[in-house]
Amino acid sequence: MLTTPQSENWAVEFIRADGDERSVQDGFATRGDAEYFGQCTWAGPGGRGIEQVHVRQLPHGPWQAVAPASVCGGIRL
Repeated sequence: MLTTPQSENWAVEFIRADGDERSVQDGFATRGDAEYFGQCTWAGPGGRGIEQVHVRQLPHGPWQAVAPASVCGGIRL
């Protein structure tokens, strides 16, 4: 029996430092892609004010914390 690999669907959640604002972006094929996007966004200029980043597999996976990055795309942050 052949099985075709199904694309995973991962989402990234950004939580602002004040805790009142959350934003979610989905459509990532793998957990690694979602974590990389979350880490790079968090570490970049657009990440100011973000306190936490989480990823989860959709539709019902648990949110999992992402550690801050010190390197993104080969550039030391």
